[in-house]
Parts: sequence; C-alpha cells; structure tokens
Amino acid sequence: MKIKRFLCAVAAAGVLLTVGCQKDPSTSSLHDEYLVYTAHDAEADFSEVGTYYIPDSILLIGTYALDPNGQKIAKYWTDKDAVALINTIAREMEGRGYVRLTDYDLKDTADAGFQVSYVEEASYFIGYNDPYWWGYYPYYWAPGYWGPWAGWYYPYTVYYGYTTGSLLVEMLDLNSTPGADRKLPVIWSCYISGLLHGNRSIDIKEASDGIVQAFVQSPYLKK
Repeated sequence: MKIKRFLCAVAAAGVLLTVGCQKDPSTSSLHDEYLVYTAHDAEADFSEVGTYYIPDSILLIGTYALDPNGQKIAKYWTDKDAVALINTIAREMEGRGYVRLTDYDLKDTADAGFQVSYVEEASYFIGYNDPYWWGYYPYYWAPGYWGPWAGWYYPYTVYYGYTTGSLLVEMLDLNSTPGADRKLPVIWSCYISGLLHGNRSIDIKEASDGIVQAFVQSPYLKK
C-alpha cells in the first residue's frame, strides 16, 4: 500500500509556502530548510477514529540516560515547551472532532495513539525494513507501550532523512487486532525539520506552527 500523493510546506525567509511533492520524494536536499512533511495510509478511514491517547512527554532521539546498572534507557522531554507542543496537537485534533483520553488507564480503549519524538542528534535513515531504524535507540516508543505487538510499521512507503532539530509525530491505529505476531500500523506521520535557530522561543513557535500546518495539509483528518 503506497501513498498516492504527498504535501509539504517549506518556510523560507519567514514565508510559509505550500508546494506539491511527487510520490516518495527525497527530503535530503531540504535539510537546511524549514520543512513540514506528512504522509498517511490511503486506505485508513479517519472518520472512524473517535478517541485518541497521547503521552504527556516527547521522546528524545539520539540521546539516552543510564539506569543504576549502566543500561541505556530512553530520555523524555517533559517541560512546559514539550507540553505546549503536545497541547497544539490536542487542539488540532479537537478542532477536527476527535476526543482526547487523558487517563493512562484508558489508553488501551483509545481508537488511535500518538507518539511524538524530537531528534537531538543528526542521523540519516532510509526505508523502514528490517532492521527497523528505530531499533538504534533504546526504547524508541517500544511496541509494548501500546500493547502485545510484535512491532509497528508504516503501511505506506517511507524514506526519511532525520536531522538534528526534527520533530516527529505519528498516529497509530489502536483498533487493529493486537497479537505477538502482528505489527501495529502507523496510519499518519508528520516530520518537521529545520527547528534549530539558537533561540528556544523561535524553535518552539516554528514547531507549533509546523504542527498546525501538518493538519492543514491533511484534510482527511476529521471525524
């Protein structure tokens, strides 16, 4: 299953421009620009999504902490700026008729789940086949967070170049039947790059604007 069309937005000199992209475009030449890239499962029916769950933190990719035994464990971004970005996603979802479940105990009853990540270290990835690119980082939204899954995957073609200062937002179909031999599908993804200006307030503002733009160029996201 492949995406039939991609939409992107590139901001240059403070002006947000919307441009059309050919199928499976390379983003490697756009790493120095402010880019908003979205993709989705063309067969997903987003009108059937009623509720969703989104964690209250953002995973930091490219960095990690150590537990008392010296084992690598994930680090998360949890301050007010992280909460502001998560709330931006929540506002956009609410505006399209979706209901957020905030109780962690209700996570398993949600129709969709969101995982939000921020790349702190420059890395380049191509494709999504084994070995999974996310396997390079400890506990990168391990499938077990969402239930008894063998992993998760994109049911559409994905070729990304992730660079330092990129924000990733992914929506997962939690209505899929779980199983130890099944993979959880990512039905919508958003990639925002170019968020390093040496000014935290500017970076957060552009990240927030990028999230809004991602929903603008995803009109199929509505209840």
